[in-house]
Amino acid sequence: MPENIVSAVIYAMVIASIYAVLYYLNHKTPVPKGCENLNVKCEGCKISSCELHPSRKIKEEVHD
Repeated sequence: MPENIVSAVIYAMVIASIYAVLYYLNHKTPVPKGCENLNVKCEGCKISSCELHPSRKIKEEVHD
């Protein structure tokens, strides 16, 4: 029984390590040409969870 726990912990550590390395390498990757400023071109789509979606923009109130 204890050897099952040890192997499960080692397996989880390997998976977490792979995830951490891939996450780090993904953030080191440079932004492709033409994708530097996507906020200007975004008109909205059906994916409302996207951070570029117009519904997420904070609208400033105009005081008269």
